[in-house]
Amino acid sequence: MADDDFVKACRSGGIRAVNDLVTKKFGTGNGLVHALESMEKTDLWRIKWHYADGKPDFGAVIEYLGDD
Repeated sequence: MADDDFVKACRSGGIRAVNDLVTKKFGTGNGLVHALESMEKTDLWRIKWHYADGKPDFGAVIEYLGDD
């Protein structure tokens, strides 16, 4: 995944811009969940998840952890 695009979006427009970009690139549903899971696994992004039947069905980026 091109994390650089998301980092650039975050630096230029904040978390809202990141969420707009990830939704634009991956849509909703399984594509979005997979993309957010991949972002979360980098340990650079914190994701807030919504669960249905014990599985995430939607999420949103809430924080970028890479600029310490």
